[in-house]
Formats: sequence, C-alpha cells, structure tokens
Amino acid sequence: MNYIKKNSVAICYKIAIIQGISLGVYALWAFVSALLTGEIERIDTFITENIVYAIFVISIILVAKGFQKLKKFAFTPFLLIQLFAIIIGWPFVEDSDLTTKFFGLVIISSSIFGLVLALLPINRNKFY
Repeated sequence: MNYIKKNSVAICYKIAIIQGISLGVYALWAFVSALLTGEIERIDTFITENIVYAIFVISIILVAKGFQKLKKFAFTPFLLIQLFAIIIGWPFVEDSDLTTKFFGLVIISSSIFGLVLALLPINRNKFY
C-alpha cells in the first residue's frame, strides 16, 4: 500500500496515458474500418468525428503530462477524464458479450482507481 501511495501520481499518469492511447487506437480502427467498408454516411460528419477524436486523444495525453508534472491546470481535467471513462465503460459492462464486459470492467475499475488515487489528500495537496 505504501508503494501505491508513494507512486500514486505516476500511476495516475500511466492510467491517463493508457486511456489516451486506447482512444487513439479505437479512433484509428474506426477510421480505417469506415474507409475499408465504405460505410460513411456523410463525409462532413466523418471528418468532424475524427477531428474530435484527435482533439480528445491529444487533450488526454497533455492532461496526463501535466498531471505527472504536478501542474495545477491538470488536476480537474484528470478527474473529469476518469468520470467520463466510467460513463463510457458502463455500456460495455451491460453488453451480452463476455469480452466486451471484461473490457468495460477494466475501463471502469482503472478509472475508479485513478479517481481514488488522485483524490488522496497527499496528492491533492501537491497540486495546490
């Protein structure tokens, strides 16, 4: 437990980096599969969706880097990212496929772990 408390900021950084990379991989997969299958209803929606994914990926990685460097601006966005990850993971847990449920549980549990670590008093004091 002392290891987790001592390295909690580094663990939170790694959680956020993995979330950012995971979203990037998903966005790339969605982009490539849409191009390969030709299932693009409207090109403007397709372009906008991919721009939004890119902005989210870059933002998550920047917040993770700021969190690692104990920048005050990164604390609240980190918490919001974790809350949104819980919201995103919930439909995965409700799916009938066991693999999807597993990934949903991983998303939700890592986000809750990140929230708990970030909200520890020793960490909150590092940012203020």
